[in-house]
Amino acid sequence: MQIGRWLFAGIAGLALFLAGFWLGRSPTGESIRELGLEAAGRVGAVVAQRAGTDTRSRLILENPDLYRRVQGGGAFGGTFSRHVAQNMFGQTDEAIADANELTEVEELAPRTWLVRFPIVNCVLFETDEGLVVVDTGMSPAGPALVEAIRSISALPVHTVIYTHGHVDHAYGTWALLEAGWNPEVIAHAAIEERFDRYIRLRGSMAKYMSQPEHQLPASREDLVWPTRTFDDRLEIEVGGETFVLQHHRGETDDQLYVWAPARRALATADYYQGFLPNAGNGKRVQRHPEEWAFALREMAALEPALLLPAHGEALTDPSLIQENLGVHAEVLEFVVKHTIDGLNAGLRKDQIFQSLELPRHLDEHPTLRVQYVTARDISKMVIRQYTGWWDDIPSHWSPAPLEHEAQAIVESAGGMDAFVDRTREYLATDVILASHFADWAWLAEPENAAVQQLVLDVYRERILDPRSNTQDMLAYLDAMALARDAQLAAGTP
Repeated sequence: MQIGRWLFAGIAGLALFLAGFWLGRSPTGESIRELGLEAAGRVGAVVAQRAGTDTRSRLILENPDLYRRVQGGGAFGGTFSRHVAQNMFGQTDEAIADANELTEVEELAPRTWLVRFPIVNCVLFETDEGLVVVDTGMSPAGPALVEAIRSISALPVHTVIYTHGHVDHAYGTWALLEAGWNPEVIAHAAIEERFDRYIRLRGSMAKYMSQPEHQLPASREDLVWPTRTFDDRLEIEVGGETFVLQHHRGETDDQLYVWAPARRALATADYYQGFLPNAGNGKRVQRHPEEWAFALREMAALEPALLLPAHGEALTDPSLIQENLGVHAEVLEFVVKHTIDGLNAGLRKDQIFQSLELPRHLDEHPTLRVQYVTARDISKMVIRQYTGWWDDIPSHWSPAPLEHEAQAIVESAGGMDAFVDRTREYLATDVILASHFADWAWLAEPENAAVQQLVLDVYRERILDPRSNTQDMLAYLDAMALARDAQLAAGTP
């Protein structure tokens, strides 16, 4: 029974994780399972009130068709825990307990393991001198990592390598120190600026990562900093074995991969993700698709026999490793070329990404499925890398406040009633265009009950639109939550 409850709740949570709301093992999740999806739609408001869930969760309960659509997102190829996902920077008892329960250790070659936490993986290499640990997971995964290490080896932790400074890769180290180990911690030099930025932009990071602000680092003492850094390439020897750390900017500016040549084992960090690379995330700082592709080509040239990713399952077939690394590089190269060609041709920026179409062999490749971003989103990231903030629309250089623009547009259409009616006409024929109109209506009169319902209806259809990916849907769900909050504040049940 407990397994069944977890599976049901986990499926819901896979996509909900990125938006910052959860069903998980909560009474809400169990109620949906017991009542059935259709019944949940009828009693969703009551269940939401009883469980104390937030507005986004309430929307899912009230709209079971949204539940079905959003649940296709995933947790980066791993298992899911709502407690872990909600507290990635924290060390709550519930999150630590879930990480301990859900962590699995897979031995994929002699003295070589993939530790699979909820959402993310780390890699363990045992040598005669001690263990080399590649990444340590998010903060609540630290104790699970300690237990995983103790279950496979009596040797100490000799070296920890951060592939980059994201929270799901470099925040479990505290538990290794508390366990009594004192490893050398190695990372690329740019991680120090990243950690400093997390402290400085604490509130912004919490907003865009949907994490409790009080859990984010407030000072340098809240982080385990590297004891050794490097700039480009570093070879270390542990227990008579060489490990190569190679840096290339990709998902982050401090990312690196780890190559163990004697084992032909490659720890790929986030360069390889098993789906269309998350290289165009609109909530994150600059990513580097061009260098990302170079790193993928370089890794393929090593001819690894074992690929150990930071998310998802390991690859053990050398031919499949070559194919997947190759197509991931090719898709990034294609997007970069298309974008730069458009910039050089003087196209308006929106024309560049809107005109991007992948060739069929890339568009249909199973390991390039659209999950978190589209190829057009990656093109936007390339544009951002090479140009300024202006979008080539003259009035946008020094624009009027959006609220003033919206009010004037609505007035020009004959008032809000006429504007809402017109938007609903577009909703029946062109949901993308309708969403632009819904935005203007909301900016002009967010307190208007008809506008609030319009936003809910339009963005509900955007989520149900098969063209929407996970990041799209989560942004649309945020818009719906604002409108639903306004309804609830006005007393609308």
